[in-house]
Amino acid sequence: MITLEQLLDGLDVTMGPLAIHALRRDGAVDEGQIDGPVVHYGLRGSGQLELAEGETVGVAARTVIVAPPRRRARIVIGNSARRSDVVVASVAIRATYQGSIGLFDQLHEPLVERVSADDPVRGSFEELLAEADAHRPGRRAMSEALLRHCLIWLLRRCFERGAYRLRWLAPLEDTRLSPALTAMHERPQHCFSLPELAELAGMSRSVFAVRFAHAVGQSPIEFLKALRLARAAALLARTDLPVKGIAARVGYASRSSFTRAFCARHGLAPAVFRTAGRQPETKIA
Repeated sequence: MITLEQLLDGLDVTMGPLAIHALRRDGAVDEGQIDGPVVHYGLRGSGQLELAEGETVGVAARTVIVAPPRRRARIVIGNSARRSDVVVASVAIRATYQGSIGLFDQLHEPLVERVSADDPVRGSFEELLAEADAHRPGRRAMSEALLRHCLIWLLRRCFERGAYRLRWLAPLEDTRLSPALTAMHERPQHCFSLPELAELAGMSRSVFAVRFAHAVGQSPIEFLKALRLARAAALLARTDLPVKGIAARVGYASRSSFTRAFCARHGLAPAVFRTAGRQPETKIA
């Protein structure tokens, strides 16, 4: 079983475009359904985040909400007698353990925390907003580093209460799957077979395949492929290793097969991904 220390040390975070929703009285913003989790941070005023299936969460200044993936969301002005303008920052995220297991993929209800006025993490949220709005070199790297800091704070708070742990971190809590997951993380370049992974977990192939898919949301071989390509993306972003060398490090026998798989996963060829330097956008709604 992975400890909280290991989980936070292995936390990888990427973010989509940052949107600032400024709502006037009686206003509303329909965000639609987003495949991944979305972090909302209240900047001013008081409103509500309405999720599909009737769930409603209050949004106020310094409120942090992680909305579950694949649930339609709508931000509205609160129904209080004294209505005020509401400003909320929202960003779609991908938070994983070592680039593979999505930490919020199994989240079914929103996580809600309030940042106190004197909490140091408040500065990280404000720096994140300022950084995403700036046009400076390295703003994606800085923005994602600040977002990682904020998520570590959030996860610590969740673990202190113990309310969410077993519900949405099931893949990391399953001690029977842990040996197979650890082996893939430590040796992603190895050509693991289903029987080999099942033996590590002490299960039959069929039982292991079903249990793994239920916990992780994909088959063991699909998971290994995603892990390899996530590890490759990190190496491309953080090192100057040649593409052919990275391909070998993550288990691909040729540069061409690696490039095809990488393009299918990330939408860009490895060399283009390395040099693109795509920056997070800031949108005002």
